[in-house]
Amino acid sequence: MKKSTISQTEPLHPVTTFQETRMQHSENLRQNIVHAAAALLQEHGPEAVTVRRVAERMECSTKIIYNLFGKKEGLAKYLYLEGCMMLSRSFEAVPQQPSIQQQLRALAHAYWDFALTQSSFYQVMFGGSFAEFKPDADSLEGTATAMKQLTQLVEAAQAQQFIRERDTIAAVQMIWAPLHGVIHLYLGGHLESEGAAQALYDHTLSMIVNALFTSDSKE
Repeated sequence: MKKSTISQTEPLHPVTTFQETRMQHSENLRQNIVHAAAALLQEHGPEAVTVRRVAERMECSTKIIYNLFGKKEGLAKYLYLEGCMMLSRSFEAVPQQPSIQQQLRALAHAYWDFALTQSSFYQVMFGGSFAEFKPDADSLEGTATAMKQLTQLVEAAQAQQFIRERDTIAAVQMIWAPLHGVIHLYLGGHLESEGAAQALYDHTLSMIVNALFTSDSKE
């Protein structure tokens, strides 16, 4: 008589340990808290993002937020990184243009639109809304990721010798700094209207293109 054998099969789903479950719960809770903080940021501005008000929105104790983020700076960092992802998606949505210069203009207009439609996030990222928060290495990496489209465009222009500046980072900063300057002036109330700010932004962009690009590149 043959002995019956029990086939050994792998479980359909991997076994989840208690520690893994706890970590997953913490990550989900962290994301929900970030979303609550982001909602406060968009609705009421950076001054509304306090641990107490986020806890009220989440209907949880402030201790939970302190345990997950440390101080308010930890929450600000997550908002910073969330803004970087949003900016990155805005750049990625820009259609491909016929020339490098036209692509630069399209990216610059996407940057303008992001700054105005997501002004609270923009101020967290580039306006110093949280005085106690200083971008760390992770935050700066998020900025680099957000600016990847611009960096790649500069590299492509350099490869074709369309840009005089050979240092990629320097070229990106030469484009970014003056555009940010116009936006910062407008958001700070130093320009009389959105139309005037838009005109100054476009003029500044043209000056950047004329200064950086060689005469061989085509508009």
